[in-house]
Amino acid sequence: MTLLAPLRAVALLSLFIVVACSKPATPEQRVREFLGRAEKAAEQKDIGALRGSVSPRYSDADGRDRRMIEGILRLYVLRHESIHLLTRIENIEFRKPTEAQVVIYVAMAARPIIDVAQLAAFRANLYRFDLTLIDEDTEWRAQRADWRPAEPSDFVR
Repeated sequence: MTLLAPLRAVALLSLFIVVACSKPATPEQRVREFLGRAEKAAEQKDIGALRGSVSPRYSDADGRDRRMIEGILRLYVLRHESIHLLTRIENIEFRKPTEAQVVIYVAMAARPIIDVAQLAAFRANLYRFDLTLIDEDTEWRAQRADWRPAEPSDFVR
């Protein structure tokens, strides 16, 4: 029993050292993590997580607000039995420390897309998304999104 106390102390000290020595994530890393979580939430059809990725201040050029975007997301999730995404981030640019402009290409299909070469064989929906993300209380969220069809060649770089 006396041996456990030193082991616990060493384990706790090791944890503190790891935390103290780890570098904080850069804004770009945090944006990439946000995009990865959003992709995973869409594939898992997790409406709550998708809703949380949209800013309460969302608005776009077509007059949609957060509520309307949540409705679109909910409808897409309900209409599709399974969702598989292939994404390619084209660009992440910071105009302000708390605002990121992102261009991302997304292929959406009912079956897993292993690589870009499969896009021609799949009936995937291909889109280019131009996103404005804002940092709200240390969480990135979509404040604006514009999207349009993309081509298979957009996924090759």
